[in-house]
Amino acid sequence: MYEAQVKDLSPEEAKQLYDQGVPFIDVREVEEYAQARIPRAGLLPLSEFMARYGEIPKDRPVVLYCRTGNRSWQAAAWLSAQGYGNIYNLEGGIVRWYRSGLPVDTTPVEVGYAATPYQEVGPHEAEKLLGEALVVDVREPWEYAEGHVPGAINIPLSSLPQRLAELPQDRPILLVCNSGNRSGVAADFLVGQGFPGEKVFNLEGGTYAWVGAGLPVER
Repeated sequence: MYEAQVKDLSPEEAKQLYDQGVPFIDVREVEEYAQARIPRAGLLPLSEFMARYGEIPKDRPVVLYCRTGNRSWQAAAWLSAQGYGNIYNLEGGIVRWYRSGLPVDTTPVEVGYAATPYQEVGPHEAEKLLGEALVVDVREPWEYAEGHVPGAINIPLSSLPQRLAELPQDRPILLVCNSGNRSGVAADFLVGQGFPGEKVFNLEGGTYAWVGAGLPVER
């Protein structure tokens, strides 16, 4: 998916950086972080990553982790593709860290969900937008080719930051993926880049919901 080299660290190697004060970023979701986390780790869920990655310092090493190392690998690879040079992935995630006898903070924390800064719409609401909105399918090209909302253009989520200039800020934008997750990340990112939240729409349930509602697809 990404032409980027990810630097994996064993828990022991990561602990050396931890002891030097290198920041750790947890890319799991808020409820996972609330249950257990590496002490002092910050939280930046993968679902919010594209909208908030600017919070990660570019001028110093950073270690990313998740439960088993898969999500954090994706995040590390994406950051590397954006020009970050000192990003590390904790191989095996917090599970391997814990099994290596390293500290885990299980103190309960209150972490809430913020309201989305964009508009969530169901299939029939989305259908009413088709005449006016630019429909952007953020799936991979092979997924798009299998069937997409009529008139949709394809801008994969991974290339969205480089293609912002193709998107208008003066008309509605309807974002689509399979389930609404990737398109939700894209919607959040667009609002964070200055697109007006009242004009950014996410198709809740994605193409699964669209087809389930009996609406047509193009191929």
